[in-house]
Amino acid sequence: MNRSQQLLSSLGLAGFTSALIAQSVCAANIAQVTAVRVNPTPEGIEVVLETEGGRALQVFTTSFGDTVQADVISAQLRLAGGNQFRRDNPAAGIAAVTVTPLDTNSIRIKVIGQGGLPVARVEQGGGGAILSLKPATGTAQTPAPPGVTQPPVQPGVQPPTVQPGVPVDSLPTLPPTAQPGVPVEPGVQPPVAQPGVPVEPGVQPPTAQPPTAQPGRPTQPTAQPGVTPQPGADRIEIVVTATRIEENVTNVPRSITVIDTEEIEEQVGPSRNIGEALANQVPGFAPPTQTTTTYGQTLRGRDVSVLIDGVPQTTNIQSFGREFRTIDPSAIERIEVVRGSTAIYGSQATGGVINIITRRPTEDSLTSTVELGASTSLTNTEDGQGFNGKYGISGREGNFDFTGSVSLASSGAFYDAQGDRIPYFELGGDSSRILNILGKIGVDLDDQQRLQLSFNRYLETQNPDVIPDFSVDDEEGTQKARAIKTGNLNIIGGQTPGNRNTLFNLSYTNDNLFGSSLQSQIYYRRNSNIGVPSDYRSSDFFGPFVGVANSRTRTEQLGGRLAITTPLSSDEKVRLVWGADYVNEDSEQNFDLYDPNEFDATGGRVYRKIAERPFVPAYNYNSLGLFGQLEWNIDEIVILSGGIRHERIGLRVDDYTTFNERNIQGGERNFDATVFNLGAVYKLDENFSVFSNFSQGFSVPDFARILRQPPDDFVGIESSLNITQPQKVNNYEIGIRGGWSTVQMSLAAFYNTSDLGISFQPVGNTGRLELIRAPERIYGLEATVDWQPEKTWSIGGTATYLEGEYEDEDGKYIGIDSSRIPPVKLTAYLENQTTPEWSNRLQLLYSGNRDRAFEDGSDGGPISSYVTLDYISTIQVGNGLLQLKVENLLNNEYFPVLSQYLAGFGADSSNYAARGLTFSVNYRLDW
Repeated sequence: MNRSQQLLSSLGLAGFTSALIAQSVCAANIAQVTAVRVNPTPEGIEVVLETEGGRALQVFTTSFGDTVQADVISAQLRLAGGNQFRRDNPAAGIAAVTVTPLDTNSIRIKVIGQGGLPVARVEQGGGGAILSLKPATGTAQTPAPPGVTQPPVQPGVQPPTVQPGVPVDSLPTLPPTAQPGVPVEPGVQPPVAQPGVPVEPGVQPPTAQPPTAQPGRPTQPTAQPGVTPQPGADRIEIVVTATRIEENVTNVPRSITVIDTEEIEEQVGPSRNIGEALANQVPGFAPPTQTTTTYGQTLRGRDVSVLIDGVPQTTNIQSFGREFRTIDPSAIERIEVVRGSTAIYGSQATGGVINIITRRPTEDSLTSTVELGASTSLTNTEDGQGFNGKYGISGREGNFDFTGSVSLASSGAFYDAQGDRIPYFELGGDSSRILNILGKIGVDLDDQQRLQLSFNRYLETQNPDVIPDFSVDDEEGTQKARAIKTGNLNIIGGQTPGNRNTLFNLSYTNDNLFGSSLQSQIYYRRNSNIGVPSDYRSSDFFGPFVGVANSRTRTEQLGGRLAITTPLSSDEKVRLVWGADYVNEDSEQNFDLYDPNEFDATGGRVYRKIAERPFVPAYNYNSLGLFGQLEWNIDEIVILSGGIRHERIGLRVDDYTTFNERNIQGGERNFDATVFNLGAVYKLDENFSVFSNFSQGFSVPDFARILRQPPDDFVGIESSLNITQPQKVNNYEIGIRGGWSTVQMSLAAFYNTSDLGISFQPVGNTGRLELIRAPERIYGLEATVDWQPEKTWSIGGTATYLEGEYEDEDGKYIGIDSSRIPPVKLTAYLENQTTPEWSNRLQLLYSGNRDRAFEDGSDGGPISSYVTLDYISTIQVGNGLLQLKVENLLNNEYFPVLSQYLAGFGADSSNYAARGLTFSVNYRLDW
């Protein structure tokens, strides 16, 4: 079968399967809701939906801020007094209840709390559904908002009867996508709970795809740069990453992208690589490299700090860069990305912060999730199959809650568009198996205090059956990397290649500590990365010293974070966030050496360990940061913020001998950095705002790269001042955000500088990296647009332009290499809600040409453009969700930017092609 036939077959299979299942689930009749009642209960109120003929209703709940939201699917409002219902102040602690049509065949209930989020529980009534609500603790005596008279409630006295569908006051009825004082953020899908699962303040329910998702449904202001609206949902998002407190994204003077569970599941490919999902969704983030390392995936041309629930995954030693290989995507609730230099979480975030937030417990009931999936290459099916499975459980009993999940994924061999095996397996994630265990146990000590212990264990092992063909490095012209089939590698005496991560995180929160709120955590993390053995004998730099070898890295961290939010005004419009962070980190990297004779005799299949050699000496890195951040919300129109952070950093290493037998004097070095930030948001109206900010970030060099291959004039830690100095980055940014009923857009421009840049550049095909410390400047534009021309259609995309330069010894600005500064990146999508239960999406990614760095001598060759196209079909089947995905739909043969960059320096054995046509299927069931 040729490639065109394979393409048609895959499209036919996906389309036919989608249509067949969709037809089977569209036969249900639509329920008619004929009455809405709000009744008092001993704990609060209940919202009763009565249906014609006593039909049961399906209800999905979620929460944000002080609002509980419930969507009723396959239902229409048919009220006697009009198809909108509103009740203000039905009970103490409840500001308003509205029931409105969401679209043609679904209904939305919104309940706004006063002074906190109400606890909600869905009950199936005999003739419809009941949403029971309990006001947040401590809000029983909360006064009504100014200008609104709250009727007194006498014990045992029934309030006045309300006619179904007739509003009780003369206030104008709000549309279903807007509520007083609650800004709605397009582009971010709130987590959705299963029917019957209550919503507790501060705890988001587990995510589940609502069957009523409709592309093109109008969303409410304001759009965030790079956040593509998930079809069929109003958007509001509370983020913690940008300011370290819960904050609506519309109030933050920065560019922020939030990716929810459904978007992660759509974008993650067979390699289970989070970096690929981010590249498809986040402006400013480099195009996918299709490797497991973060090398080559910068954010706005600089380093990014990766966190899991606030715990740093980015360490000082970056030899492997496996921050995204520390957790499986199935354990993630959402990802918050702050774009641009920041020091809010400490060093290494000169390009931004990526905070991965794990699944959270549900409330008052036991819920389970089962997920099964499979994938295969369609260009070559030989051992190219992979699978993934997950079981999750969550629940609450009294003041105790828990959540846990176990996932197992296995990836097969990866093949390019020509059906050739991709040999870059050490960084590609193929032929690997991933086991991830996530567990959380929490207890509410009282209404204001909570203690939680979480555990994450990630174990990835790799067992490839090919080795790279290094002979392509000696051939004329540019060659595609080739693989040599060997059978599964037999490693004797050494460790199995892969990534291992163990994390314990103990957190304590107190919502009222002498009038302030406190968030604190103590964490321990141990991480190791073991490379696939390789033959370095042809390397001029490594060969004479290591021969056939692999390297392994170990890092151990112990740290803590403290953040206290103190109101400085009675209305809490002026707040101060202050606190401290500390981390102590021990790292080292070694070579395992293998018998070259046995390697040659077995055709590269058997690796027998014969010795060890230090590559990076054991060293200690520690830092202590003190910070303060002030925010002033002026009349909900102008929001000002600013802050300062002071960091003290220590480095300690003993005397050591490098792997190429140079003696280096150890010692201790201490650094410090003080950085500032200042920002403002101005809301021109409810749909449009502008923001600007100045923010400083800082980072220290990867000391491991310096220690393992020090320059010729490097004699010791204490005497080499310039090479180890921290880098401070000044970032300037302005932006606009607009969100209307059918259009959302954003535009941001940024410019950042550093007097002492940090850049590592390859020295030919030697394996050696040269450190460049020179002034740098990076600038660019980011834009997004999303348009819903009608209820069932949605179209949009993002654009990123980036350029970077460093100053050479002659004062001339030279283009920074393409491992840091990627070409122009464009993304686009077209989505259609074909039926209420079936949606289809086409998405495109374009990576442009770049020759600026090649012309200036920073790149070994120019970077060429390429285009990829993916198809995703999502179908609601019963209580579960089926997803079909075809990657590289056009089966385009292309080379990622990182591959082209490495090939430019003569390393054709690293000139790997990207994955060809690939099909995957995934089914998730929640109950």
